[in-house]
Amino acid sequence: MRRPISFISLCALLFIPCSRAGALLINVNDQERAEALKQGSEQGFNVIKYVNQLYKFGEGDVFSESGILRTKWSKLMIIAGLMAVKDLKPTDQEQLMILNDTTLQFDLHAYGDRMNFADDYKVYLIQKDKQIEADTISADDVAYSPPESAVATGFPKYRATIRSYFDYGKIDPKAKATVVLVKDNKKVIIEVNFAEYK
Repeated sequence: MRRPISFISLCALLFIPCSRAGALLINVNDQERAEALKQGSEQGFNVIKYVNQLYKFGEGDVFSESGILRTKWSKLMIIAGLMAVKDLKPTDQEQLMILNDTTLQFDLHAYGDRMNFADDYKVYLIQKDKQIEADTISADDVAYSPPESAVATGFPKYRATIRSYFDYGKIDPKAKATVVLVKDNKKVIIEVNFAEYK
């Protein structure tokens, strides 16, 4: 009697899907890499919009600060989708450049009334009461046209993307973090839960 029960239990275990606990994928295995590339290539030209929607955080009003998390998984999806448009696939070398990256990228969006307004902005993380400094920070700004629903007067003329890079070894990929953007002697705080992203 024990043998059939053991056999049935073993069969049931084999067919239960094994999933990771919610956490950023710092070490992407071959199966996960293949899945990211597949999903990206299926999105094709739409991949950037698709990934940005999945990886955004901190949304608020039209001109409030928000961000997009750039993980290894999402970068694999983007390169696969953009190359699929041209009937190409990312080379092993291109994939390894993404997989071997030691930093997690945050793209924060802010708005201002002049070029280079965000050059002096700073970004850091707080996680488990510990302040984590970015390895590097850069800002790119462009002229900005507000959506038609925005008021025609008094809107910011420029939008900046502030890119900050944090060492994976300094963060807990399963925990929540507070992203702090320091601008014009003010702090903007945005919450992000790493467990919600691959």
